[in-house]
Order: sequence, then structure tokens, then C-alpha cells
Amino acid sequence: MSSPEPSTADILAIRKQLNRFSCVQTAPALSAEERTDIRQRLLLFNQLSDYQTLGVCADTLAQGKAAMEQYIAALGACVNLDLPHQDGPVYLKFNTLKGAWYLDGYSGPSRGVLVSYHASDAEEVNGTYGPFPLDLFAV
Repeated sequence: MSSPEPSTADILAIRKQLNRFSCVQTAPALSAEERTDIRQRLLLFNQLSDYQTLGVCADTLAQGKAAMEQYIAALGACVNLDLPHQDGPVYLKFNTLKGAWYLDGYSGPSRGVLVSYHASDAEEVNGTYGPFPLDLFAV
């Protein structure tokens, strides 16, 4: 038995809860309960969206790649990112619709994962949320 579709009011309430991360540069430390809550909200928005764009700012390529692969897997896609070597902090972007990625050095202070949802049927979902912890979906 499937759960009912969330109402517009439900979506707007979730959007408000996720938007609290928008004013920070680095993903905050979260309790186990908060991590579970955020994962559930992100996965619900994933179900309501057509595709997602993820942006990762990390101290190292290995850290960024691991975070990206964990988030992509959690969103229901499978990818093995074959990225060129990059020293220092990185910015990594991935589009789930095209399966395309972008990698560059990054000198800014932000760290974490931004998730952008793109939906044609649930426009209230559209937006960029985060930064969320790099390890939010770590197994």
C-alpha cells in the first residue's frame, strides 16, 4: 500500500525546513534523528522531482567523490565517477538527467552538498537546498 501524495502545504513545510540550511557556508553537525529526518525529506523531494543537480564542495577529491556517489546512489541512480586527479579543495557537480559531471578546484569556504530539484508537476519542490553534510548518506 503506497502512502498518499503530500499536499502543497506539506511540500511547503518541508521546503521551509530544508531552507534553514541555505544561510550557512558549511553543513552543520546533525544529531542521528536530524540526519534521518533530512534524508527522508530529501528522498521525498527526489520522488516528486524529474531530476536533480548536485554540487559538492569538499577538502579533497576523494571526499567529494565519495559524497557525490553516496548521494547519487541514495537518489536511486548508479554511477561510477571516473574523475581526473585534482589536488586541494574541489567543486564537483552532477546532473542526474544527463549523467554529466563537472570538476574544478575550489578556493571558497563552503563545504557540503547542495541538492537542486527540478520538477514540472510539483513546482513547490523546485529549488536548491543545503549545504548538507558530505556523509549524510554514508552507509
